[in-house]
Amino acid sequence: MRTIFDEKLTELHRDLLELGVLVNRAITNSVEGFILHDVKIAEAVIQEDSRINKKEHDIDRKCQEVIAMQQPNTTDLRRIIAVLRASSNLERMGDHAVNISESTINIKGSTRNLQLENLINEMAAIVIDMSNDIIDAFVDFDVDAAYKIAERDGAVDKLYNTIRFTAVKSMQEDPKTVRAASDYSFVGMHIERIGDYVTNISEGIIYLDSGRVVDLKHN
Repeated sequence: MRTIFDEKLTELHRDLLELGVLVNRAITNSVEGFILHDVKIAEAVIQEDSRINKKEHDIDRKCQEVIAMQQPNTTDLRRIIAVLRASSNLERMGDHAVNISESTINIKGSTRNLQLENLINEMAAIVIDMSNDIIDAFVDFDVDAAYKIAERDGAVDKLYNTIRFTAVKSMQEDPKTVRAASDYSFVGMHIERIGDYVTNISEGIIYLDSGRVVDLKHN
């Protein structure tokens, strides 16, 4: 029975890694599409979201099957719950990639703001690295990495505040930029939320290690 459970858990980790790859690709492409004002890239991200949803549903189903069939002990149950939470957070990160892509479609033809685009690019680069690293940390059960990844979210939050301030300033100086500046601000919000979900996964790794519930958010 122990061998069967370990095999099932290995399969779940493999599925989670595959989900992470899909989500990281969606985030990267959504930001690229937004910066380039490329509607085709944005539409492709939106269409691909069904694969992310399906993968998350498959992981959820497999976790429930393992719980029902293997009757895991407390430690094993914690491992399964951690996978469920990580999968759910990844799926939500994919949703925010879709929202960014929808903003790309909305902003098409609007006046570009290079200052805001550069800030979004800088912010997204940090979040994409966080998103890439967190899956490896989860699969490798690396608690130290989880803490370090969560620390990077502070820089993301600071950049988001700068984006909000810059967007408001742009609106005040030129009312014609209100629509575009609002979209830039919304995209910044979606990227910031992705960083929060990565931090949630970091918290899940720590929970998996110790059973402690911690809050690593930067307020």
